Amino acid sequence: MAQEKQESTTRLFVGGGWANVLDTYLSPYSYKGAVFNFIVERQYEHTMHRTSLHMSLSENPAGNVNEYEFGVAYGVAHHFQLMKKGAFNLKAGPMGHLYLGGIYNERNGNNPGQAKLSLMLDASALATYDFRLWRKDFQLEYSIDIPFVGLAYSPQFGQSYYEEFVLGNYDHNCVIAHPFNTPSLRQRLVIDFKLRKRGCLYWGYNGELFQTKYNGLRHHSYLHSIILGIKL
Repeated sequence: MAQEKQESTTRLFVGGGWANVLDTYLSPYSYKGAVFNFIVERQYEHTMHRTSLHMSLSENPAGNVNEYEFGVAYGVAHHFQLMKKGAFNLKAGPMGHLYLGGIYNERNGNNPGQAKLSLMLDASALATYDFRLWRKDFQLEYSIDIPFVGLAYSPQFGQSYYEEFVLGNYDHNCVIAHPFNTPSLRQRLVIDFKLRKRGCLYWGYNGELFQTKYNGLRHHSYLHSIILGIKL
């Protein structure tokens, strides 16, 4: 007997907004500028797959040095049904999250870049609320992911990539990440407008608040974006 195929929904989001990036391996200053986002998401009844890409261009407080940040991430979550009461629906569960990215600073000569790599187990939740307004159907959706435990890469304070990868001087560069050294979260609030029987337009806010403190180095990446999306 053939297995019944699960229904899925694929959504595409694009957006842009404001970035605040600090990485003390490259500079003691926070760089501020713009960020651009691209997100593809496929949702099943209890499983969600998300691929996201962001790029930011920011400058130092004096406005004379640029810094570039990029990152690509893939996450898969399994959400258990916690509550379903009328128009309100709440799901939560674990999420595996892989991140690869980097930062490039125009000013630094010997070490102009910093690599970012992590594999985390997150706590993930998704809440939706259906309502009618102006004789049309709408849905309000809020999602949040909080990194819980995993592994991350980080050089030591003052350690060059030449020392690490050419000379082979390993110095605790594989770090156990947890809420005390990686207090971070990703969240999104969107409302969908039913265009037709099968069409949807999404509009809302996407926030990625990422912080780490590894090997004597501090990093934060605060990304706030307005996003638009469609159902594919």
